[in-house]
Amino acid sequence: MPGGIDPTWTDRIIALLKASRPPGWTFGPILYGIGVIHSRNIPRTLGDLFKAVVQIGSLSLPLCIIVFGINDVYDYESDLLNPRKSESSLEGTILQPVYHNDVRRAAWASTALILGIFAVTGRKQTFLATLGLVFLGWQYSAPPLRLKEVPVVDSISNGLMVLLASFIGFTSRGGSIADAPRSGYLMALVCAGVHALGAAVDIDADLQAGQRTIATFLGARASACIAAAF
Repeated sequence: MPGGIDPTWTDRIIALLKASRPPGWTFGPILYGIGVIHSRNIPRTLGDLFKAVVQIGSLSLPLCIIVFGINDVYDYESDLLNPRKSESSLEGTILQPVYHNDVRRAAWASTALILGIFAVTGRKQTFLATLGLVFLGWQYSAPPLRLKEVPVVDSISNGLMVLLASFIGFTSRGGSIADAPRSGYLMALVCAGVHALGAAVDIDADLQAGQRTIATFLGARASACIAAAF
């Protein structure tokens, strides 16, 4: 912190919550719900409802700490150059280095929580989809893969995370990959396109920071065209 003052527990909690992007806490639950609706097997018993609530809860704040918090840790240098990022922006926060270890520890705890919940309450396919989602959530921003700096793969990985989140809801109600509806794949393509458009908007900051994205690789216009095509 400025002046070398150690942050209080309140400061740490507030920083962690900001890094998790509270507006994004609904993304995982919504995608899960879409998957459940596609399964045409809505939970009705008390036991099924309780299991669904626990699973949905794990895809809210805990998942966002992984996806968004780890992103803020490893994007710190480029975020300083990004006019869309500020300490209070809905686009994401500039996470000061003093909080980086807090976010890492919270992300590891969230990983254990999410995988533990689905290991106990989920089917095999559901757990594997959850494992894939958590893996992509980490490796999108963190080394060694840091997929967000692998042009084209950065957008594809975003689409895959959306697909996996909906697939978790779908398989939790008895669905299988062979029965997955086309609309889920179309939704993933749309989200990949949205990511490509976002990369085009961030191209100047990413170029200044030396980051490789689909936009810095193909150019802003080509990325926008890809987004429009999706």
